[in-house]
Amino acid sequence: MLNATRYLAYCFVLSFLFCLLYVGVTKGSVYQDPLHLQYMLMSLGLAYLVQFVQSQTMLSVVFAVMLATLVKLFTQLYGWPISERAVGGMNLSYLIAYGICIQQLMQLKKQYKPRQ
Repeated sequence: MLNATRYLAYCFVLSFLFCLLYVGVTKGSVYQDPLHLQYMLMSLGLAYLVQFVQSQTMLSVVFAVMLATLVKLFTQLYGWPISERAVGGMNLSYLIAYGICIQQLMQLKKQYKPRQ
């Protein structure tokens, strides 16, 4: 699951590059979507932090957050707009995913703290 989550984060980069190419070819303009760039960068950050997550359930939650956002971004590309409420939900889900990773980091810190 760890590798799948990392590969999904790399798919965000590929999807951004695909959108640049697709919009450039079909519409003759530059793809400008700050949400896509924001979620791509947040996913790359999660790809790094997910290596510290020990629980498979927590990894599944992070994977689901990233997958749902990627699907929603692709539906936007094909004409379904993203509402402000959906953006807020995606931001909240990323906040929860980051919170999970930070909580796991704190557990690792306590586990490996040398006893005095």
